[in-house]
Amino acid sequence: MRTDAPPLASEPRCIGRGRSGVVFLLESEKGPKIARKVFDSGPLTRVVQYLFLGAGNPYAWSEHAMRGALLRRRILAELVPMALNGRMHVARALGHGWDEDRATMTLDTEYIDGAHPALHHPLSQSGKQDTDELRHELLPQLQGLLRETGFDGMLWQAGLGNPVAFANFVLRKDANGTTHWFWVDLESGVPALFPARPGIFMGTYLPLCFKYRAPLFDHTDTTRLTAWLARNSARLDTARGAGTAERLLSDCAALEVSSNGFWQQTRLQKSIASQEARGRISRTEAELYARKPLRWWYREALRGMRGIITQTWRLWRKAAAQLRQVPWFVLPTQASSFMFSQQRREQVARAATLLRVDQWTSRGSLSKTHAREIRAAVYEEDSSAWLSDFAMHLGIKPLVKTTKWIVFPVLLLNGTVSETTVALVILAGGGLARSLYTSLRTLQEISRGGQPPWIALGVGVLPVLGTLAYPAQIAWAGHGGKNLPAQFLLYDGLTLIGRRLPVWGGRNSLTEQLSNHAVDRIVRRSTRTKA
Repeated sequence: MRTDAPPLASEPRCIGRGRSGVVFLLESEKGPKIARKVFDSGPLTRVVQYLFLGAGNPYAWSEHAMRGALLRRRILAELVPMALNGRMHVARALGHGWDEDRATMTLDTEYIDGAHPALHHPLSQSGKQDTDELRHELLPQLQGLLRETGFDGMLWQAGLGNPVAFANFVLRKDANGTTHWFWVDLESGVPALFPARPGIFMGTYLPLCFKYRAPLFDHTDTTRLTAWLARNSARLDTARGAGTAERLLSDCAALEVSSNGFWQQTRLQKSIASQEARGRISRTEAELYARKPLRWWYREALRGMRGIITQTWRLWRKAAAQLRQVPWFVLPTQASSFMFSQQRREQVARAATLLRVDQWTSRGSLSKTHAREIRAAVYEEDSSAWLSDFAMHLGIKPLVKTTKWIVFPVLLLNGTVSETTVALVILAGGGLARSLYTSLRTLQEISRGGQPPWIALGVGVLPVLGTLAYPAQIAWAGHGGKNLPAQFLLYDGLTLIGRRLPVWGGRNSLTEQLSNHAVDRIVRRSTRTKA
């Protein structure tokens, strides 16, 4: 990766990955740390970008788009702290460059050594104050500022209807203990067309698309911004230093030029320019295709088909490689041991739980002290029974998936079963399998005068959440050492569901945070019951 920065003290380290690119930390021998964003996108994101913007991510190839990103950061770095009374700042842009290896543009910003709001777990001492402060106080104020000043397209990256944007903000603690929020990622990866709430799309984003006559993608109303800067020039100079208003007005004029330079291009021009900038066609070829658009779109259609074939082949190769690593010759023995040995099931459940504890610890969501406490509770004797049942639900999943996606589709092709039967198995197969096992365990407990797992029986029917049936049973009604691992697995399971939710999920997203916090009510109820 090429860089014009001073000599590095170590190799660039990946510190973040999103829909618009990958962020690396650059540590130079002299000077501040730099966060370098290398613009790139995954296959599905590129398809969305091409459909709505006419080309891949504009920040990856367009000098006009990149210049606009730099100017927006420079302006907002002055406006945001002033409007939010110093409670939020913007990571300043330091410059941009070109990554020869990846054939894409890069953006250097100041590195903010902060953290996202912490995830909750059974031993958490703090509440969700950080999440609530950002969600209910700061983001509405920030979105109000953006509307007022004309930064309409930035509403998407500021979280309006976009749960993924929650990850764009980090909290940094100063040496004196004071905390400040920083907006670190301002550049969109996709147009603002997929909000989690339809009302926001119909009431905000769709009208803005008509206003700008294009899919909303970090657009700025420079006329409104200029008027706002002129009205608040004295306030700006007082709060941010003499000459600030004049400098920002100059930046606003330059931003208008950059925006026009990109958005006044036709779809054909953007498509050709993106391929030329990345070295895939020469200047002579670009001029030829500009005169012969049908030839260009034919070329792009072929390129798209090749891309689909290549991605499909890669997926097949990846799946085949994973299948080759499966020890098929020992699977029958392992399956038999798992089915008929409670001790083996407990081992599997403990291993799965400890793996999740390790992953939370490596992410920084669990301290070493708390991790040790949960690990110790996993090995306590009163956790054995429910861990065996939990492992059984885990073990059912591969069998159910094989039945749903291989066995019944084959039976459908043979005419043995109907489409309705296949649809029913796909939708409810997991819940039915878990319910069958839990029903047998319920009858067993009733016959010997034990505590029937009614909670597990109810939760097990649910799709997606059903695997957490026994942790939910113990967390809701249990006590003692077995309650702590069950509570942790509930936090982990719901957090994982929020993180993996398509489109609106992701690491450090609001979806992940809300899923994580949803367990608090169960844990609080369990604590009251225990008391």
